[in-house]
Amino acid sequence: MNEADTGRVQGFLKKWLGSEGNERANYQTFFGDFCVALGVEGPPPKGSVEGDRYCFDKNIKFYTEKAETTRYSDFYKEGHFLVEAKQGSTDSSKGHGKRGTKTYKDAMQKAFNQAKSYAYNRVLPTLPPFLMTCDIGSHFEVWEGFSGEYGSYGARKQINLNDLTQTEIFDRFVAIFTDPQSLNPEKYRARVTREVVAELAKLSRWLEEQGREPHETANFLMRCIFTMFAEDVELLKGEVFTKALRDRWIPNPHTFKPEIEALWQTMNTGGTFGFEHILKFNGSFFEDAAAFDLPKAQLEVLYAAVAKGWSQVEPATFEALTRQEKKELSPFGEYYAPLL
Repeated sequence: MNEADTGRVQGFLKKWLGSEGNERANYQTFFGDFCVALGVEGPPPKGSVEGDRYCFDKNIKFYTEKAETTRYSDFYKEGHFLVEAKQGSTDSSKGHGKRGTKTYKDAMQKAFNQAKSYAYNRVLPTLPPFLMTCDIGSHFEVWEGFSGEYGSYGARKQINLNDLTQTEIFDRFVAIFTDPQSLNPEKYRARVTREVVAELAKLSRWLEEQGREPHETANFLMRCIFTMFAEDVELLKGEVFTKALRDRWIPNPHTFKPEIEALWQTMNTGGTFGFEHILKFNGSFFEDAAAFDLPKAQLEVLYAAVAKGWSQVEPATFEALTRQEKKELSPFGEYYAPLL
C-alpha cells in the first residue's frame, strides 16, 4: 500500500464512511468508487461482455417445475466474489434500520441468505470463493468458500470500512478482486511450506558439508522447527526465539550454541529464560538440547525461516523430517526434492 493508495482510500472514506439511506440508489456508485480506491478495474457496462462475468445486477435464474424467475445479485465477478448490499443508519431507521437493532441484524442475515442462494445456484459456472454482504457506509461481511462451503451467518468476518487504511486489509481486498486464489488457505500453506523447506534446506546442506551426521542434523532442525512453530502459535511467549536470533545471536554468533541449548533445556523443564516465563513442553523432545555452533550467515538463514508463518506450515513437514531421521538420510533430501 503506497502513498497513492492511501490517498484514494482516504478520499473514498471521506465520501462514504457513515453514510446512510437507500442502498438501491447508492450501491453501484459505492462499489464503483470502491474499485477506484483499490486501484482495480471496475466492471464494464452490463451486456457489453458475453455472460456478464463482471457486472452489477448479475442476472441469476431460478427454475421450478412451474416457472422460471430472474433475480439480481448486486455485484458479481466470476471466479472471484458475489456481493449483496444493504444500507443501515446510525441515528435513525433509514434504509434497513438502525445499526445494531434486531431489524437491522435481520436485514443483514437476510442479505447473507440471499447471497448464498445466488452463489449455490447451478446457473453460475463456479462457486465464488468469496461471498460478501456490505452495509454501505459501515462495513463488509466476508465468507470464504474455497472448501465448497461458506458456513453459517456466524462464520462471517467483519471488516469495517475504516480498516481499509491498514495495508493487510487493503491488499486482501485487492487480491479478492484480482487474484482470489492467492488467498486460498491450502495454496497459501503449500507456498509457505515450500519457502520454509527451501530456507532450512540451505542450513541442512551447510551442516552436511561440515561433516555433521544426518541424524544429528535432523534432531537439531526438528528442535528449531518446533521452537519456531511453538512461538508462532504463542505456546512460546514473547517472541523469545525470534528476538534472540535478531538481537543477540546474529550480532554475536558465539552466543548461539550455549543460549539456544539453555532455552531448550528450559522448554524441557519449564522455568524462566531471560525475562520470559517458559512453559514445560511435555514428552522427551527437548531432553537432548544439543545444538551446533553456527556462523552469522547460517543464523541469518535460520532467521529467514523464522519469519515465515509457521502456524501455516503443512504438518507433513514435521512428519517427513522424522521419517528421514529414522532412515538416517539427509533430512531435506529426496522427500523434499519436488518442493525445492
